[in-house]
Amino acid sequence: MDRKSLLMAASLLVVPSLYSCQPGDDTVKLAVIDKLNNSPGISAEVKDGVVDLNGEVPNDSAKVAAEDAVKKVNGVKAVNNNIMVEPVIPTPPPMPEDTGGQQ
Repeated sequence: MDRKSLLMAASLLVVPSLYSCQPGDDTVKLAVIDKLNNSPGISAEVKDGVVDLNGEVPNDSAKVAAEDAVKKVNGVKAVNNNIMVEPVIPTPPPMPEDTGGQQ
């Protein structure tokens, strides 16, 4: 067997073994939950390396931060960010003062 054929055969053995080193969904989920530890109200599900984020956060920056953190986890292939931003409830205007009928 010549050198080129030997290198080709070796690469065919190495590539599948590298792919099989990807962490499983349970391992990925544990790492995702660890990354989201400071983000209460967010839950995650993992299937085939795809993470679904759900829950509710107070603002858009918290939503984006959660997605960015999860994308960095080893084994995450994609993130579906289904996190909802809490609606802003306007404060009611102040009530007019009661003058007691005096002018």
